[in-house]
Amino acid sequence: MQTLNVDYGTTTGDFYGGSSGMLYGLGDEGSPTDAILDGARVQVTSQKPADGLQHPSADVLAVENQFFNNGGEELVVNLQDWYPDWSYNGGKRPGDTRSYKLDVDPNDAQYGTYTDNAPNDRWDFDEVLEVVMNKILANTSHPDNIVFMPFNEPDGGNWYASGDNASADIYKQFLTDWNDAYATIQKVWNQYKSGEKTNVNGVKPTADHALIAGPGDSVWRANRTKALLESSKAANTLPDVIVWHELGNGSLKNYRSHYNQYRSFEQELGITPRAINISEFGELRDMSVPGQLIQWMSMFESTKVQAQTAYWNYAGNLNDNMARANSANGGWWLYKWYGDLRGTQTVKVTSEHPDSVDNLQGVAAIDTKNRKATVLYGGANDATKIGANIPVTVHMTGLDQSVFGESVDVQVRENAYTGPDGVAATPRVVNVLSDQKLVNGTLDVTTTSIDRYAGYQLVVTPHQDVATSLDNAENGRSLQAIEAEDTTLSDGAKAYTKSDNTGSWGNFMFSGNGDVGNFKNGAKMTWNVDVPADGAYRLQLITAPAGFPGVNHVYVDGKSVGDLNVPAELALKEAAKWKYRGSAEIVLDGLTKGKHAITVEATDLDNESDKLLLYQVSRGDGTPVDQVTYPASDMRLDSGAVLAYDGNGTNGFANLNGGRADVFAHAWEAGYQNVTIAYNAAKGAHFVLSVNGQSAATVTAQSDGAQTSIVRVAFSEGINQLTLSGAAGVRVASVTTARASESDSKAIRFEAEDAQLSGGAKVQKDDASDASGKSFVAGLGNQFVTNESGKAGYGDQTRVEADANHVPTVAQNNKGTMTVTGVPAGAYNMVVRFSNDAFIGSHSYNPQVVDLGLQVREGDQEIARGSFRYTYTEKHFMNRSVTVTTHGGALTLGNWDEVGSRKAAVSWGVAPNVDSITFYPITDGNVIDSVSGVTVSGEGVSADGKASLKVGETLSLNASVTPDSVADKTVQWTSSDEQVATVDEHGVVKGVKAGTVTITATSVADSSRSGSVEVTVAEDSEQKPSGGDGDNNGEQTGKPDGNTGGQTSDSDAGADSGNNQKHMPLTGAAVAAVAGVAVLLAGAGLLLKRLRSRS
Repeated sequence: MQTLNVDYGTTTGDFYGGSSGMLYGLGDEGSPTDAILDGARVQVTSQKPADGLQHPSADVLAVENQFFNNGGEELVVNLQDWYPDWSYNGGKRPGDTRSYKLDVDPNDAQYGTYTDNAPNDRWDFDEVLEVVMNKILANTSHPDNIVFMPFNEPDGGNWYASGDNASADIYKQFLTDWNDAYATIQKVWNQYKSGEKTNVNGVKPTADHALIAGPGDSVWRANRTKALLESSKAANTLPDVIVWHELGNGSLKNYRSHYNQYRSFEQELGITPRAINISEFGELRDMSVPGQLIQWMSMFESTKVQAQTAYWNYAGNLNDNMARANSANGGWWLYKWYGDLRGTQTVKVTSEHPDSVDNLQGVAAIDTKNRKATVLYGGANDATKIGANIPVTVHMTGLDQSVFGESVDVQVRENAYTGPDGVAATPRVVNVLSDQKLVNGTLDVTTTSIDRYAGYQLVVTPHQDVATSLDNAENGRSLQAIEAEDTTLSDGAKAYTKSDNTGSWGNFMFSGNGDVGNFKNGAKMTWNVDVPADGAYRLQLITAPAGFPGVNHVYVDGKSVGDLNVPAELALKEAAKWKYRGSAEIVLDGLTKGKHAITVEATDLDNESDKLLLYQVSRGDGTPVDQVTYPASDMRLDSGAVLAYDGNGTNGFANLNGGRADVFAHAWEAGYQNVTIAYNAAKGAHFVLSVNGQSAATVTAQSDGAQTSIVRVAFSEGINQLTLSGAAGVRVASVTTARASESDSKAIRFEAEDAQLSGGAKVQKDDASDASGKSFVAGLGNQFVTNESGKAGYGDQTRVEADANHVPTVAQNNKGTMTVTGVPAGAYNMVVRFSNDAFIGSHSYNPQVVDLGLQVREGDQEIARGSFRYTYTEKHFMNRSVTVTTHGGALTLGNWDEVGSRKAAVSWGVAPNVDSITFYPITDGNVIDSVSGVTVSGEGVSADGKASLKVGETLSLNASVTPDSVADKTVQWTSSDEQVATVDEHGVVKGVKAGTVTITATSVADSSRSGSVEVTVAEDSEQKPSGGDGDNNGEQTGKPDGNTGGQTSDSDAGADSGNNQKHMPLTGAAVAAVAGVAVLLAGAGLLLKRLRSRS
């Protein structure tokens, strides 16, 4: 047992949110996607200057608009990244050997070019600073949100190396150069602020001065930092932001002492506290690992500083904290949870292992407006350095009864590690407490931590009217996992033990401190698993091949069930080969409860594997597939939306209140999902559902009170941002998503090779690829001139030919396009299956990969565009969605961007390879609403709901289910006393004996909704005796006919019903369909009956 102590009685300040920073986390506009970026709520990122040459993508001007539109607050520009080489300028401080062209417009192609061996009595780097500042300020739309960092790692290989010796001559030169750089940056800033120079967008800086960051040392340098503070204070050139790195795992132990020492310097020197940015933190072993990242976040949030994950691999994937083209990994979900805390106040958290490496840590916050307390934690460890199955108690004190009331609800979600490029599904609810009494503001919540790599989110609210269920087998959401090395290995497969801390910054994390390798043709690993319930399950393998895609065969109890399609992973450098783990999935249908042997068999792919996971997909009883409920307390509320606790049966609902509620929903694959919104509203109230920025439906309440509405929407593979926006009074309880693959047939799909091709576009055949049909189209847009380099077997090594400044050679005279026809006018989720193997130049440790651009034109009008990430090899294809609205004309795809602007890699006019394009209409069908009422009528039924008949007579009743938008209008007929009258499945009532009875029609979709009539049965005084002439001899009495109840739809009626409706029994497929809709409605996370009883 381990304990994390959280004192809600001691606040530690406003939530800062700076720990969500990245160095080169963004590649180009659209890389990553908006949903990924907004969900992660990246507060700060460092990028290269406009036209900088250090990396081929990640230009500040290319990413700024997307960044600030998706929650970003501050962009840092590494100004030295103007240089193409690392270390900068060969590691030597430049002198005066060049003359830069500065007398033309900053957007002129000649601006900033230089002549070598042409001294001009000006320090070369001073001219570079003027060039990059002009390029940025002449074009940026956000000058006041940019921070300029003139030096990066000056203590190391970049010009001023002296260790921490502040007396060295080279460091004295740094102090002089700092002042000069500061002056140049401010000079150019003031030229734009005063209007002397103009910005193409008409934007002027408004801040007093340009924000400048430094010194930028590669480690904490106490002496050098203090010397800079002393010197810059005297010269009035103090940095606005103090910068250094905390890279090694020792920083988990030493950072706070560095921070405290720095703050003591400020006090000693009488300097107003500066902002701090830890511009690079963490090692490869930390990226994507929730239980590792939370340890860093806890330090940085408690000291209220910004901190950016290090850039170990490639730009555009949040430093390995997302997966594929648009999916989450474990790191992304932790950033999402952390971003949800904006607007809160943090509180005191005390660990049993302060300032230590690889141990339990956390961040906690209180949101008094929404009456919600959150604790993020993880990293619980033990002597094995695996930390498996450790009970962790979060001991909370100081929970204010005026905020939470006398009893609370608790939800705990688990976020497991799935590797850098392995997909992580929506975190599961693993612990629930309902109506838990607070004792003197104290609450203990104990949850077993699966391992030290996982992260956890604990949420406390007042007792809600929204019921949250555990994600277990009973609810169709169980999850089991096993380390690959713990499976039964045979036929050559070998388990390998790894260092628990993985050795150095250059090594990745290995779950369980081991993995399985030597996985060559015929090698096997078998998981003997105890399946908890009948149903479908998704097997996920966390694995990495050597840069190429392939397959592993899968068997259940010795029977072949298909293949795992293993994607290619990063293998451009030794440290990544077989270590940069992704995931492969296959659905196993029809698994039965009990023990099974699941075997994964190797092919010639030779992949190394870390762990296996088995996700329950459904219960196997007709329930929806991949159903996930997102309660209001887990939504991100903005612009006035707030959780309501006013005691009217909607406690814990999100009152939209003119604002918005966002859900970031995971989908394993592109295609249709039923989005079920459970809410409470007055009849006629409406709200809008948008998906990934595209309006999908306007939902109108069909009744007063609690109800549900279903919209069938096309999702992207990965993360989808669902936004609900509406007026006050619309109160949302939950959003539930569930796969609706039966509508995928509505999509329009084109194989790229079947399109009309022109220019340089050509069909390429590759039997080793994972393209459908083993063919795809290459050569769209312009074409890079490429050459092969590097060792065989390390992934695709096609390097773009480029000059010494990494400027690529581009063939522009044969622009390729592909054209498709037959897409009707409308809004679509266009899914492009693509590959991109382009990388430009070389670097000491960063693969210089680039994003490529693809645009869609209808006629001469561009109607959509997107950025498409590196896929490790042209042989491996990923899915990327782009929203497009067409007018029914022919659609042409290519890349028409002008070559030479180099604001982004996509502007070289080169497009990715395309395997297929699929157009999903944004929605399928109309909004389906829940039942608001059932009305029973029929010939002879009075206005007050009464009818009469005689013994032996029949009466045909009709049931009308409202509103018209209800999908399932079937009702169940019942009689309150079958000895008096029976009713069959068609609503036909038959009198049996004298008396009064209630006949009820109950909605099958919602059993809380029903209608009824009161039927009085009288004796028939005119009945004839059955055997003679006497009036009273042998009288025949009516008897039940065996039909004591049944189902009918209000579109059904009998031939004798006196109307034009037709009776039909509900059997077979119709029953199954109705059951599916009914379960889907019930699965929305809302107890409708309970809610209505309170409304």
